Amino acid sequence: MKKLLTVTLLAAGFVALPANDAVLRVDVNGVRDNVAFTFRPTEGMKAVPVKQNPEHHIIYSAVNEAGPAEWNDYKIRFTPGTSGTVSIAVGGQYAKLPEDRAWLLINGIRLNGKLYANGDFVKTYTTKDGKVVPYGFWLSGKASRLPKAGDKDTPAILVNHDNRLSFNIKVKAGREYEFEFKIRAAASIPAE
Repeated sequence: MKKLLTVTLLAAGFVALPANDAVLRVDVNGVRDNVAFTFRPTEGMKAVPVKQNPEHHIIYSAVNEAGPAEWNDYKIRFTPGTSGTVSIAVGGQYAKLPEDRAWLLINGIRLNGKLYANGDFVKTYTTKDGKVVPYGFWLSGKASRLPKAGDKDTPAILVNHDNRLSFNIKVKAGREYEFEFKIRAAASIPAE
């Protein structure tokens, strides 16, 4: 589905683009602390182990694309076999051509049914180069916090495959972790 959405974000450093449907990708990585996982199926997401570390690194992908019109909730679920730190990176699916790597807006993260620490992206700090980043997260490349791009003018994070929202979480062996991400396809991208 391709629609040209008229977006007047040029002054803010963003350009309008054809609003393609986009696919959420979430990397769950326990390699650093050798955290092994049991991955649980969730509706609308598939889990694929990374060949080099199948017990310690999994990629979740949405089965269906998210369109630009409405917000969609996607869940991932895992149980660590050992305690340690796990890295989670949220972005979009890979495409051969960089311009085909669709952009997504993330409008909140919940953990086990409750708002994850600063998962509404309200509390922020500014980096030396002027980038506004939510506390407890980091933004790679052109990933950006947009103060009113979320549902009901709340903050949202703009991401794609190469530009991600990431965070670490300390996990305990045997405890189930269910993360929920509220997303939709984006109608604008950072200007070059």
